[in-house]
Amino acid sequence: MAKLLAPAGTVEMAVGAIDQGADAVYVGPLGWSRRPYESELSDDEIRAVIDHGASADKEVWVAMNACPSTFEVEHFLRKVRRYAAWGARGFVVTEPGAIVHMRRLVPDAAIHVSIGSGITNRYDAGFYRALGADGIIVPYRWGSAELVAAQQTSDIALEVFLFETVQTGMICPGKCIMSSYLKFRDWLAVERREAFHGSANRGSKECYRVCQTPWAFEAPDAAAIDIRLRRDARLMLEQIPQCIAHGVRYFKLSGRERPAPLISDLVRFYRKVIDGVLQHGQCDMTVYLDEMTVLRRRWVNEKRKRVDTLMSRAREAADGAVCPG
Repeated sequence: MAKLLAPAGTVEMAVGAIDQGADAVYVGPLGWSRRPYESELSDDEIRAVIDHGASADKEVWVAMNACPSTFEVEHFLRKVRRYAAWGARGFVVTEPGAIVHMRRLVPDAAIHVSIGSGITNRYDAGFYRALGADGIIVPYRWGSAELVAAQQTSDIALEVFLFETVQTGMICPGKCIMSSYLKFRDWLAVERREAFHGSANRGSKECYRVCQTPWAFEAPDAAAIDIRLRRDARLMLEQIPQCIAHGVRYFKLSGRERPAPLISDLVRFYRKVIDGVLQHGQCDMTVYLDEMTVLRRRWVNEKRKRVDTLMSRAREAADGAVCPG
C-alpha cells in the first residue's frame, strides 16, 4: 500500500499535513538534518509533532541525515534514542555506519536511506538492505527500469520524490559542500545545551543554491558558455499510477522551507490522486491537470522566492568574507 510522506518544517506544517491526509510527516532536529535552522525543529517541537501524530494514528519520522563526526556519534545516538522513546516511527539517515548502529539501538523503528547517500543503482539498494535499512529514497531521475531492477535485487521499500525528470544526469543532494565556503553557523549559539559545531552538509552551513547561479565557462579561443549546473524537477503527476504499479511504497513530498498552507494543499491534492488510483483505479491523470497547473505555478513561485533569499544571503556572506593575506 503506497503511503504519502509530507514535510514538517514547522509544527503548523506538520499538523496541517497530518490533518489533510498525510500518512506520515518528517521533521528535522536543529543542526542534524541538512536544512537551514528555520526549517528545523527544537526537541520540544518534535515531541509536540510526535504527540499529534500519535493522536491521529499517523507516523512521524525524524531526518537525522547529517553526517556526524567521530566525536559526535554518541550525541547522535542519544538523539535517536530520545526520539524513539517519544514515539518516532522512523528515521532518515545518510551514513552507512550510523544505520548499522541504529538498527541495533532501535530495532522496531523504520530506517530509510536519505537521498544524500548518493544511491545510483540497484546494487546500492541491496547494500543498504544488508546493512539493515528498510527503505531507500530513489534518485529523481530513476525510471521504471531502475525501479524494477531494484526490487529484483532486494525487498527494500522504494520511496520516490513527487518530482518528475526535466533534466538528465545524476545528482547527489546532500554531498555538496560549495556553500560551506561562504559561511559557517556555530550551533553552540543556537542550541546552547548541545556541544557541537556542525559539518559541511549540515544546517550550520545553509545551501545557498550555488548550483543554480548562472555560471560562465570559458576556453581559450572559444566563446563563453552560460549554463546552470542544476535545474530542479517539477511536481509529479503523470508517473504516479506507474510508480504504484511498480510497487513504490512511499511518495515523498519535500518542501520543509515552503509555506505551510501550500504544503497542506499539496497533501490534500496528492491524497486524492493516490487514493483514486488505489481505491478506484483512476489512472487517467488528465482529470487533475487544471488543479496541478495551479499548484505547479504556486510551487515555482515559492521556489523562486526561496532561491532569491538564499542567493541574497550568499552575496552577503561573500561580501563579508575576509581572505587571509
